[in-house]
Amino acid sequence: MANARLTPFEIGQIKAHVYHGLSGAAISRVLKKPDGKSFWSETAIQDAINKLEDQPRWRGEREVGSQGVRKTTKKQDAQLYKCVMRSRGKRKVTVNYLRRVFSWTKNVGNTLLEERLHEAGLKYLRRRRKSIVTKKYIPERLEYCNKVVHMHQATLDTWGYTDGTVFYLDRTEDENEHTQRAAMGGWVWRHTDGRDAMFKECLGPSSYKKGQGIPVRVWGVFAGGTLYIHVLEEGEAMHEDLYVELIEDKFESWLGNCNYLVQDFERCLRCEGSLAALKDIGIELVQGYPRVSQDFNAIENCWKLLRERLSETLPRGLESRKAFINRLHQAVSWVNRTQKDQLWYLARNQKERCRDCLLLKGGRTKW
Repeated sequence: MANARLTPFEIGQIKAHVYHGLSGAAISRVLKKPDGKSFWSETAIQDAINKLEDQPRWRGEREVGSQGVRKTTKKQDAQLYKCVMRSRGKRKVTVNYLRRVFSWTKNVGNTLLEERLHEAGLKYLRRRRKSIVTKKYIPERLEYCNKVVHMHQATLDTWGYTDGTVFYLDRTEDENEHTQRAAMGGWVWRHTDGRDAMFKECLGPSSYKKGQGIPVRVWGVFAGGTLYIHVLEEGEAMHEDLYVELIEDKFESWLGNCNYLVQDFERCLRCEGSLAALKDIGIELVQGYPRVSQDFNAIENCWKLLRERLSETLPRGLESRKAFINRLHQAVSWVNRTQKDQLWYLARNQKERCRDCLLLKGGRTKW
């Protein structure tokens, strides 16, 4: 039968779609096979619908004796899964690699091996583009996390976060074209057979786009669920004297009721003058904050929200520095006004970040 390979879970999906009025053709456009790429045919879906109409209590189970003999044992399936999980961080694990490891795989095809991994809940996907945390920094991350998860939330609520970021202004029409394309996002509706994959409207920005253009450097503080920024002068980079000046002029009002500060390890941030300026306004650095741990600094997530808003408001054509800075301040106001719940959540979820890190044994988290 055409629907012989549909699983009980997929049969349940079909039944739910039919209940909501979808036709076999409509269901075939949304129900994917285990490979996550191809779709079930309309014929297979319609055969399943017909059988559900004839046998309303059918849940996708196969009749006894209708299924061929399974070509792998449960022990062999477990071997495949354990091998992948054990080796994927040390080498490139492919079906051919599994064939070299297990001699019994000579009796089965590549597709069957892939199906066994799909059945185990695995899928061959692109590695996440996150920098790893090397062994050198794992112990201090774990020590920090173990401390934070046992702290009172009231104490964590007195933490503020500071860091800088850089935005880039396009210098040419060519750079602006890539910026416009990047603002449309990385996903697009296109034909599943790939016929329009190389059409201009389906292409993303150049991989060289990031870091191109005239830099606009920004320093920020995130405290009490609110983001504050200061735009550095053109051509200026953060240094000790500027950081001390920011602390003296703005940090006290920005930090409000926060008494502790999370910041990274740039030299100008932790030099004698900067630490003295923080002490003068009654601010202490969070003790034990680990190095290479941007995922614990909540302001990094605020920068992401801000960049998304800037992409949404991107004007057509080149933009002057003055116009961009004006739009930047408007974007900050918009984020603070419309994303209050998200900002407050980011300001208070240090324990969640640390629990995620502990589960990953000190590794980089999604934050």
